[in-house]
Amino acid sequence: MHRYKPIIDDWEAFREACGRTAVKTVRRNCIKAGDDFEERLRREFDSVEQSSWNPDVYRLPGTDLPGKSMLHWLGEYYVQEESAALPVKIMNPQKDENILDMAAAPGGKATQIASEIENCGSVIANDSSGKRLQSLHANVYRTGSASITVTNYDGRQLPEDENYDRILVDAPCSGEGDQCRRDFDPAPEDEIEGLAELQKQLVEKGARLLKEEGTLVYSTCTIAPEENEGVVEHILENTDLELERIDTEAPHTRGVERFEDRSYSEEMNKTVRVYPHHLDSGVIYVAKFRK
Repeated sequence: MHRYKPIIDDWEAFREACGRTAVKTVRRNCIKAGDDFEERLRREFDSVEQSSWNPDVYRLPGTDLPGKSMLHWLGEYYVQEESAALPVKIMNPQKDENILDMAAAPGGKATQIASEIENCGSVIANDSSGKRLQSLHANVYRTGSASITVTNYDGRQLPEDENYDRILVDAPCSGEGDQCRRDFDPAPEDEIEGLAELQKQLVEKGARLLKEEGTLVYSTCTIAPEENEGVVEHILENTDLELERIDTEAPHTRGVERFEDRSYSEEMNKTVRVYPHHLDSGVIYVAKFRK
């Protein structure tokens, strides 16, 4: 963990947050939740706090099993880390758009897109893992996300006969953000390097699939700059995508310009990092590109 001490904005707060259990959060599904959703949620749980930056996200302090509620089974909410709801909010999907989620399983972000556009549009939820498609299908069905079509490609092999208004590349990564609250060691260097290469290839593919003036959002749940700023820098140097500055009310810090012996462009200041102490949630890194 100490490998990342120089790039954590508040090291003591980070360590303290990693030592406690994250607050469970749920995301309201606009497709199924009625006007009385919040009232029913408050009847179901003793403590409910609405997120300060995303009105569809609710914190449930003291609750361990929000997935056991009838509201969950009816598809009125999706159990999702608060930080995980950020990439789609930054992508800002609109009704009647053609949208691609390149690595969608188990479906949290794909169903969030469907909720944001109220099923008015087309969402391709792709994933390379046949095993993970079962949970993706189940979540699409439970949430009533009729705008979603599920596909099973290696994202790097997606057909290029269609272009998209918006693309989400929530890339496979070393998942260090998921390990922060356990005994944590950074991922092995060779694993990080291999994943970074995969991430670059996925975003390069996304760049070819994106319409002119389209938006591509890249995100990971890892801390490693090699998988975050390093990938973004590669994309800026090797595609026609340009970075857009992310402005969000969610607590965050900016992307880093230096790590160990590596330097990154000052453009990384347009990207954001969210650590456990920002939202009492998981790690997320987000970059927003425009073609």
